Amino acid sequence: MEEHSITIPPNARARLGEVLLQISDDILDAVNATLKEFQISESKFALLMLLFNTRVEQPLQPSEIADYLGIRRASVTKQLIWLEEHQLITRTIIPEDQRRVHVTITEEGFRLLNLALPHYWQTCADLTNKLTEEETARLLELLTKMDI
Repeated sequence: MEEHSITIPPNARARLGEVLLQISDDILDAVNATLKEFQISESKFALLMLLFNTRVEQPLQPSEIADYLGIRRASVTKQLIWLEEHQLITRTIIPEDQRRVHVTITEEGFRLLNLALPHYWQTCADLTNKLTEEETARLLELLTKMDI
């Protein structure tokens, strides 16, 4: 009987998935290290970016934020509390329906994004500095195709 180790990926797809998981941890570490200077984590920064991209004309509810970011509502609530305490967002209860809350980014939130975004984008760009422009474009195409 042939022996197989269960710790060895059974095929290239499994190995690729494993590499992607390892890379994702490294990416989060790099982004969090960059954002540490601004006293914000990647997850809170992503929430601010979402609010920036939707703007005041389209305030979001916490459940919509959770859906957009693919995280639990309890996690969103904790992040919103922190962001509000740091005056980066406002939460407004809708008078017609006290159960509904609209979340918007504040001027202080805009200011933080303006300060941090150049550093964030540079960190993102640095992740692919070992790739050629063609390799970068192809990898972007392939990862976009995965649509995870």
